[in-house]
Amino acid sequence: MHLVDSLGRHPTLKYVCNLHEQGLAIATDAYAQVRGFGAGLVTTGPGGTNALTGVAAAWLDSTPCLFISGQVKRADLKRESGVRQLGFQEIDIVSMVRSITKYAVTVEDPSAIRFHLDRAIHEARHGRPGPVWLDIPLDVQSASIDPDRLHGWLPGEETVIDLCEAADKVLSTLSMAERPALLLGNGIRHAKAISETIELAERLNVPVLTTWKAADFFPESPVSH
Repeated sequence: MHLVDSLGRHPTLKYVCNLHEQGLAIATDAYAQVRGFGAGLVTTGPGGTNALTGVAAAWLDSTPCLFISGQVKRADLKRESGVRQLGFQEIDIVSMVRSITKYAVTVEDPSAIRFHLDRAIHEARHGRPGPVWLDIPLDVQSASIDPDRLHGWLPGEETVIDLCEAADKVLSTLSMAERPALLLGNGIRHAKAISETIELAERLNVPVLTTWKAADFFPESPVSH
């Protein structure tokens, strides 16, 4: 409730209301594919579970998305009580989405909201991109905070890949193949390397296969030179 109210009151943030959470999740995924990042907001319980299909699509296609769900008050969380539900429409959505997100957490400390937002957005956009999920209890949403006193999150030392070594390994493996072929996918689009990939395919002169997300890299008919 507080998240929705704050979103509606924001002077510059433009939002799109969807008729169903599944549609919202798929729209968020599609928006992120075009614009580079997307965010969606759902309610607790069925709002979260309805969004799972779109989150799974973003996970499989490596699309950077942030999903935020409401949750019951911290005092109403079932935790280890042994019951299946304590709060109204309570569901442990984080456990459900953990296997199809890069980062998923219930924010129980209001002062940690910037930390989790910073980390979630970084995880979604860096490395192999993908969806992330923040679950925010109702009383955490309504808590008073001082934005200037919030602690953020800074990424640790990034893993550095020796591109020359990696390229030599790929070329060595390719040279030993009896029937070499290239299987190209959506990672090439994320890396903004479509033109380089086309040039590589032309130089190697080997069969090229694509996933459906990379089907538009090449013309349907061969180009004569």
